[in-house]
Amino acid sequence: MSGRARDRGHAETLTERMIKWIVPTAAEIVAVVGTYTLKAGDQLVFVDSALADMTITLPPKAEAAGNFYFIQAPDGGTQDVSVFDYELGTEIATYGDMDTDDDHALFFCTGQAWITVFDGVA
Repeated sequence: MSGRARDRGHAETLTERMIKWIVPTAAEIVAVVGTYTLKAGDQLVFVDSALADMTITLPPKAEAAGNFYFIQAPDGGTQDVSVFDYELGTEIATYGDMDTDDDHALFFCTGQAWITVFDGVA
């Protein structure tokens, strides 16, 4: 086997490992239908806001340091979803109301602060 073929084979194995690490299993997906405070391991959250306004509170910064949190309000929700900082008790600003039409946001915790990496909030 040439070095080039060997490298390609190794890259595929590495990619497979990365996908398993990055993509959560069904057990790691949190489906929320009411106000909820995230646990440190709740990194992929789907919010159904069809019934009422709700608040999603990010976990304490000390527990969440180094983690990403993806929150999505898929089609069908009609009420506002607010994302709050646990320690401050204040809403983390987005560019609109997270409610429906596949609104989503990705947050990163430095251990000291929350950073909005991106949001797809209309």
